[in-house]
Amino acid sequence: MQKYGLVKTIGEGESAIKLVGNALTFVVYKNYFGKDLLNDIIGFAKKNSGAADLNPNNISLDNIDSFDFDSEFILQLIASLMATAQYPIKPDIGELIMSIPPHFIMDTEVITQLLEFLSLFVNQKKA
Repeated sequence: MQKYGLVKTIGEGESAIKLVGNALTFVVYKNYFGKDLLNDIIGFAKKNSGAADLNPNNISLDNIDSFDFDSEFILQLIASLMATAQYPIKPDIGELIMSIPPHFIMDTEVITQLLEFLSLFVNQKKA
C-alpha cells in the first residue's frame, strides 16, 4: 500500500525506523495519547524558542544541552509516526515505544532528522 504524506527512515541498520506523517498522524496521536498533536508541537517549540533556534541546521553537540527535549513528547511523536507508517494495522503503543532505540532520544543526528521531518510536516499541514 502506498503511503501518502511525508515518508522518512531515520537511523541505520537494525535500529532504522520508518516514519510517515500525514493527516492520520493527528488522529493516531489523539487516539493513543489523548492529546492534540499540534498543541504539543507548539508547546515544544515555545519551550525551545530561546534555544539556539529550532532550525535543524543549528543543532550540534555544543548546543544540544540548551534544548528542552521533552522525552515523553519525542517518544509519543515517533510512536505516532511509526503507527501511521503501519496503517491500517493498529500496533500496540507499548510495543511501538519499546521498539524505539533508546539512544534516539538524545542522538543529535536523529533529533536533527526528526526536527527536519517535523518542520516539513507542520509546513505541509498549514498548506
